[in-house]
Amino acid sequence: MKVFVCGSIGYGGIEDIKRVQNTLRKRGFDVLDQLSYDYSHIEDFRDKRKLCEEIVKKDLELCSKADVIVFIAKRPSFGAMAEVVISSLKGKPVVLFCTDELRSPWPIYFSSFIARDEEELIEALNSIKLKKIRTIPNVYSEHEMQLIYENFTCICPVTGMRDYAVIRIRYKPKNRVLEYESLDEYFKTFRDRVIHHEAVVEEIFNDLMKALDPEKLEVVAEFERRSGVKAIVKKCKK
Repeated sequence: MKVFVCGSIGYGGIEDIKRVQNTLRKRGFDVLDQLSYDYSHIEDFRDKRKLCEEIVKKDLELCSKADVIVFIAKRPSFGAMAEVVISSLKGKPVVLFCTDELRSPWPIYFSSFIARDEEELIEALNSIKLKKIRTIPNVYSEHEMQLIYENFTCICPVTGMRDYAVIRIRYKPKNRVLEYESLDEYFKTFRDRVIHHEAVVEEIFNDLMKALDPEKLEVVAEFERRSGVKAIVKKCKK
């Protein structure tokens, strides 16, 4: 898992970034390094447009490479907040690392986790390793979404044969929405599992509830016909 640690560089936070980077490396995380050059000494960027372009493009490239963003919210940073918003809207988890009081709602809204010390930071990153379903902040107002996945497979516990199904998800979000491209990766974890139809729907429903905490949720699995019987299993929260 690649981690991008962002924070204030222009406002004196470069040592904080280095400290967190070193901590994560010691714990075995693959940390991307944006500090190959230090621009913290520059007082005014208004006449340095080319340098601005180089810095921003490099940091956006790191955001693209990263699996998770760690945002050190100790000092103000225009760039770090932009990186957080952009990464979050692409479905990447953001861990807000803040050891002191925070007087802005913006970093919290766009973060998936809040860590108040290094142990909570490590705990959050370890939990992200296990997550397959990604979500993004709901900035699209009130709406309902329906998603259809046609390539679901698992193994029947009775016959040992492969089962095929179409999974339909309908939900009304609260604060977060599904980054639905991650569902393909999530559903593939069922491919070689021996599991009953009802258990498939139960597990998907519970995982989506944990990831989204939606207003409404409905999960329907329509399995292929077997022995003349077509099974359709549904679970919902209204």
